[in-house]
Amino acid sequence: MKRILIIAGEASSDMHGADLVREVRSLDKDTSFFGLGGSKMKEAGVALHANIVRLAFIGPGGLFKHYLQLRKIYYSLLNRLKQSPPDLAILIDYAEFNLRVAKELKTLGVPVIYYVSPQIWAWGLWRVKIIRRLVAKMLVFFRFEETLYKKYGVNVSFVGHPLLDTVRATVRKEEMLKRLGIEKNKKIVGLLPGSRESEIKNILPIMLESSKLLLRRPGFKIGLILPLAATVDKHSVERMIKKSGIDVIVVETETYNTIAACDCAMVASGTATLETALLDVPMAIIYKANFLTYILTKHLIKLPYIGLVNVVSGKHLAPEFLQYDAAPDKIAGYIKRLLTDSQLVHDLKQEFLELKNNLGRPGASKRAAQEVIGILNNKCVA
Repeated sequence: MKRILIIAGEASSDMHGADLVREVRSLDKDTSFFGLGGSKMKEAGVALHANIVRLAFIGPGGLFKHYLQLRKIYYSLLNRLKQSPPDLAILIDYAEFNLRVAKELKTLGVPVIYYVSPQIWAWGLWRVKIIRRLVAKMLVFFRFEETLYKKYGVNVSFVGHPLLDTVRATVRKEEMLKRLGIEKNKKIVGLLPGSRESEIKNILPIMLESSKLLLRRPGFKIGLILPLAATVDKHSVERMIKKSGIDVIVVETETYNTIAACDCAMVASGTATLETALLDVPMAIIYKANFLTYILTKHLIKLPYIGLVNVVSGKHLAPEFLQYDAAPDKIAGYIKRLLTDSQLVHDLKQEFLELKNNLGRPGASKRAAQEVIGILNNKCVA
C-alpha cells in the first residue's frame, strides 16, 4: 500500500483535495491517504491527523492568532513523518504552513506535489525560488500561473480548474425560490461573506448594512439569501442577522442552486467569486481584514485586483469594495445598478462566458490525479 500525505488548510482546498483523493484512488486502489484537512477530505477517506480547516486564517494576523495550535499540530505531524515517511506528499495552497512542511519532506527524501498554487503572483513572488528547490511538481489551475512558473524554471503543469466539474445548478431558479418560500416577483440578492470566522466577523456586518439601505429604496421588492459555508457557525450568523433587524434566509445545503437563484450577489474575495461567475451571477466584491493583516499585506500586493474573478480575467468584472472603501452606501448603489441595468448584466454574463473558456476543460481533478500517479510510480520504481 502506497501512503500519501495530503494537507489542505481552507474550505475550498479541502474540497479540491477530496476530489483529487477520489480520482487518485479510482486510478490506483493501492493507495492510502493521511494528513491535515477538513470534513470533505475525511469523507473522501483521508485519515486526518488533525482538522486544520477550522483554523483557517488570512495573512499574518490570522497566523499569529492560531500560532500555538498550528505549532503543536506541525510538530506532532513532523514526528509522525520522521518515524514513517510517506511515499509522496500533496500540499494544497496554505503557503505559510505548507512550505515549512515541504522543507522537512525534502530532507526525508519525499517528493512533493504542490496542488493549487499560493498566490505568489499577487504577493510573495520571492517564494518561487523556495518552490523551485522544494517542489517536484506544481499543478496549477490557471494558465497565467503555468507561464509564471515556467519563467522561473519550476516544473509545472496546467490542469485546469476543478470548479468546471462541480459548479452547476441542478434546479431552475423558480423551483429553488419556491423551495425557499420566496415570492417569484422579488429581486434576489445573495450574501456570500466567506468561509472563515474572521471573514464573517469583518464582512457580514457590511453586507447586512448594505442590504438595509437596499431595502429602504422604493421601486422593487428584494429577497436576501445567504448560502452558509460548512465551516461557518450557523448560530453566530443568525445572531448577527437578528441584530441587524432585517430578514435573510440562511441556506445550509444546495449552495450552487442557491447562488444561481440570485439576480446578483455581494461576495467576499476568493474562490467564491469564481463560483458566482460560473453560475452567471453578477457581483460586488467586498473585503475587510483585521487592521494588522491589512497593514502587513497592503504594500505587498502587486496586482491591481484582489478578487479572483478579476485576476483570472485580467478585467474589472466586479468592483472591489476593500477595507475603508467597503462603504455600505457605495455597495448598495452598485447592487441597485445590477438590479436595474439589464445591459450591464448582459455584458457581464458575456464576459463570464469568456472566463469559463480561460479555465481550461472539465476533468481537472482527473488530470491532476494522473500526474500524481505518474510521480508516485516513478518514485516507487526508483
